[in-house]
Amino acid sequence: MKENLPLIYVVEDDEGITEVYEGAFEDTYEIQAYENGTDFLVAFEKRRPALIILDIMLPDMDGYTILTKIREMDEKVPVIIVSAKSDEISFVKGLNKGADDYMSKPFSLMELMARVKTNLRRANLYVTNSGGFVVDNNTYKISYEGVDLGLTLKEFKLFKLLISRAGVTVEREVLFKEVWGESFMGETRTLDMHIATLREKIKSANGQDPIVTVRSIGYRFEGK
Repeated sequence: MKENLPLIYVVEDDEGITEVYEGAFEDTYEIQAYENGTDFLVAFEKRRPALIILDIMLPDMDGYTILTKIREMDEKVPVIIVSAKSDEISFVKGLNKGADDYMSKPFSLMELMARVKTNLRRANLYVTNSGGFVVDNNTYKISYEGVDLGLTLKEFKLFKLLISRAGVTVEREVLFKEVWGESFMGETRTLDMHIATLREKIKSANGQDPIVTVRSIGYRFEGK
């Protein structure tokens, strides 16, 4: 399902280019497109994407201004600038403002897809922060306000997956596949027991329970 795919925000006022993005990425990512910075920033405050593709020349504010606002709210979300401004000054300015990558129009779609994968992979190597929880992918630890939750590897993978898709209900089947593997044939009660243990460990670290149960469907992380 689309909602279980990594979310990419596209900020682009050229409808034709947006359609190219949507056609290229539709089977791999969830794409949400915005024609101006104002609508994008409203969406960004409500839900963080896995990656942003950003144009520079937009109708209401330039991409550099948008990029500055992004970095004020989130230091780590990958941003790829794709712009007709191909001069060296624009390139350097974009990177200095906090972009992770810069491509000039017209661009190679295959190259863009490769750079998206590279930036997503790179982002997953770093520490992720959400709702007071810190996910350290290098040490396989998750802490709350500095307190290590002491998770097992399965608990770490489960909670990390929920956090990475914050605000989205992750189906039970997806959780089983990602955490236990496709061949997992255990009782469905196993998942519920792991969630219950997670909640106890979060409570022991004085954290508010961020895991929402969606009956008969799955679970959702709702970090404050």
